[in-house]
Amino acid sequence: MDKSKKREVTLLQYILGINAAQVGTSILRLPADLAQVASTDGWISIFVGWIISLIVSLCMVGVMAKYPGATIYDMLTRYLGKWLGRTWIIIWMASALFTAVIICYRVVGIIKVFILSDTSHFLLALIFLIPVYMVLQGGIRILARYSEFIFFFTLWLPILLLIPLKDAKWIYILPVLKEGWLPILHAVPLTLTSFIGFEMAWILYPYLKSKQSAAKGIIIANGITLLVYLQITLSCFLYFSPDEIPEFLWPTLALVKPIQFPFLERFEIVFLSFYTLIFSAVILPFLFIVTENINYLFNKQNWQLPAYILPLLLLFSFLIYRPDYNQVQVMSKWWSREAYIVSYAFPVLFFLYVTLYTRWKKKASF
Repeated sequence: MDKSKKREVTLLQYILGINAAQVGTSILRLPADLAQVASTDGWISIFVGWIISLIVSLCMVGVMAKYPGATIYDMLTRYLGKWLGRTWIIIWMASALFTAVIICYRVVGIIKVFILSDTSHFLLALIFLIPVYMVLQGGIRILARYSEFIFFFTLWLPILLLIPLKDAKWIYILPVLKEGWLPILHAVPLTLTSFIGFEMAWILYPYLKSKQSAAKGIIIANGITLLVYLQITLSCFLYFSPDEIPEFLWPTLALVKPIQFPFLERFEIVFLSFYTLIFSAVILPFLFIVTENINYLFNKQNWQLPAYILPLLLLFSFLIYRPDYNQVQVMSKWWSREAYIVSYAFPVLFFLYVTLYTRWKKKASF
């Protein structure tokens, strides 16, 4: 088997690789954030955010479909030139690294609050980053397989959150559109950041076996993310009153507390312990984007050094800086602002530019 075959990913791995990058720490906080802005109509904002993210995702696939054998780096260089293309790669790399840093800080903070409150941030980060470090060494195919494994291994977690719905009160979400469309539209930016991760399609596309199925795959990936967010948000809205939800820091974990077993107390600790595996699958795609960008900038192939250094830098950052919840929230606000440009605006603008440029070249050739 040649090297290109070894790096191929299946359609299922492509779908779950994109989905893994999307379903992250925001799932624990999203219902409360939506309730603060749009009350119990916030679930409608998820649909609007999904439509926007789907359009952007299809623009990404549309760009890559122009030259199926090319990478995103080839496309950027072809249409933007060497220096402008490299400049954007550096911006994209910085954005992905910032995303990974915020995910790591959030995860360590949540684990410290709910599970291991007496353990230092450094040791918690070490425990979390060990599997991340190991998978990152394996390259694109191991990353895709890990995303596939985590999806099926943790599939029971969102299903478990249906148990409290035996006490659901549908009156909590009625009437629909109680305050009109304006609050719903104001809440859409919150859902847009929750769908970020579809840019993994640019990385995975060159390795996809059936490239003609790329558009279908990214639609399915976004659809799975939509269903997960809808299920958890509606579960919170139906179980907690509209006045309760905004008071929770992590309403999804509060939803787990009513689940009780005779042989087990504080089931939310068990839930969160398994959910930590999902967190590891979320941070990996963004670290992989960083390593791929570094490899391209330095003209290296399968260069392992960035994959060794990045997790270590994240780990040792906890010796210098240990942000609390409010500080992480401030970082997240700054991240969301740049993410709207890097993850949403640029792919659409680049697609329009490539499409118009291609048409102009065709007309000029006649």
